[in-house]
Amino acid sequence: MSFFAKYTPAGSTPLAREKPVIKTAPAARRTVTPPTPDAASRAGIRPSKSTPNLKRARSCGLKPPPPASVSRSRSPRVRLESSSDDDDEGEDDDSDGCRSKRSKLGSASPMVLDTRRRMVHPVSFHTRNRKTGEPVPPCVFVHAEEIANTKLKNWGKLKEFRNVSNAVQQVGLHYPGIPQQERYQLARNSDPDEFNPVAEMFTTMECVATHLMQPELGDPIHSEVSGGGIVWRMRRALKDGDAPKFLEQLKGYNTILRQCRRDGSFKKRISGMITVPAPLVEHILSQAYARTVALQVEALRNYRSFTSEVYGELLPKFTRKIFKETALDSSKVFVDLGSGTGNVVLHAALECGCESWGCEKMPKPAELAAAQRAEFIARCRMWGLNHGAVHLEHDTFLENRNIAATLRRADVLLVNNFAFEPDLNQKLLDIFLDLKEGAVIVSLKPFVPANHVITTRNAESPVNRLRMVEREYFSREVSWTDAGGKYYIHTVDSSRLQAFFAKRQSR
Repeated sequence: MSFFAKYTPAGSTPLAREKPVIKTAPAARRTVTPPTPDAASRAGIRPSKSTPNLKRARSCGLKPPPPASVSRSRSPRVRLESSSDDDDEGEDDDSDGCRSKRSKLGSASPMVLDTRRRMVHPVSFHTRNRKTGEPVPPCVFVHAEEIANTKLKNWGKLKEFRNVSNAVQQVGLHYPGIPQQERYQLARNSDPDEFNPVAEMFTTMECVATHLMQPELGDPIHSEVSGGGIVWRMRRALKDGDAPKFLEQLKGYNTILRQCRRDGSFKKRISGMITVPAPLVEHILSQAYARTVALQVEALRNYRSFTSEVYGELLPKFTRKIFKETALDSSKVFVDLGSGTGNVVLHAALECGCESWGCEKMPKPAELAAAQRAEFIARCRMWGLNHGAVHLEHDTFLENRNIAATLRRADVLLVNNFAFEPDLNQKLLDIFLDLKEGAVIVSLKPFVPANHVITTRNAESPVNRLRMVEREYFSREVSWTDAGGKYYIHTVDSSRLQAFFAKRQSR
């Protein structure tokens, strides 16, 4: 006799015990194309032998974005026109075609398939304006030679090529999107953590071959087979001190790039991309950072401690996580309040293709942000990659009219309020009243108190429009600590507040 049968009244039929049944809906069928062996082997690039300069960055609580090296040299940041190879490029009117045949190159966010984004830069690959017929102005950027040359303090010739003439020490490197070369000097700083021009050249060549070329074209440049790739042979020539062989291989690389640019190989490859691969994004960001912000990184120490002006950076690994969780894509608007030197704003514009806004109050970070923006835009053109519109405001975000207008249509809002004072956080809550329904706010400190409940007394609080989820970031994802921490995702959702008022009115 069962336990419940003892208490069943006489003459009644006991309830039959039923086995619990869990019904599940069949998952949606999704076809996944397995990667080919060639694609799998080309999933990443070899790490550069150079490392970012962290010495000064750590002294002021900063870490420059990895992985490329960063310079602290005091060279004047004069923006000069670079030399051209004077070769006309083929005009391809299909600027961003083949949308239905996009290759699965890169995966900034597996949750977002942004087929509306145009990946090809509108100015790259053209020598004349397609509308007016006038020549396209040359790309203006900071050459590596300007921040790393033997005329600067602590810089000297490469020990491997010390006996080579000065003329041989200056070389040029081609990029996919423009006919001009970037000037490099084969120099080295006495500090091994400094910007390394030769290592950056190798990383650039590897990124081009791995991400912007078909395997049959990229393998001759970057191949793991001994003696099978240009980069490998250049590294070997550098080790052996064989300058003629080094220059011969570099010349071969530049010849391949000119040909691929003329015949449209780069343009076709980029137009077939779903997103920009993460290693390429970080390399481009690092190039812009090294030529602008890194030159004056010590100036970022000038802030008042324990105030809302304390400066800190979110690193690419963390911001990429935020982009994924908020499903940021080219159709959306991103705003960074307290954007510092603009790192996250530029990252969002390149990786997600979104309209990207930043606002910074402090003069020096805002000045460096403007310089980095100009270099970033030039670098994207050099690589042939399109990016979202970038807007940077030097002002307080509490009073700036452009930011106020943008917030009304913003989809994702980032607030690094880790060191914000309580009064400023309260003012931010008032600003959030202008956000549209469904907008997402990402912050380092919560705006919704723990165990918050809507009551008659607090019904008018802006907090009641926010639905919050706590998340965790891990070590080396922010500049001010190597430890992990919490961050918070708030979604503007008025449904709970509406339900509260409806229930109160029904009483």
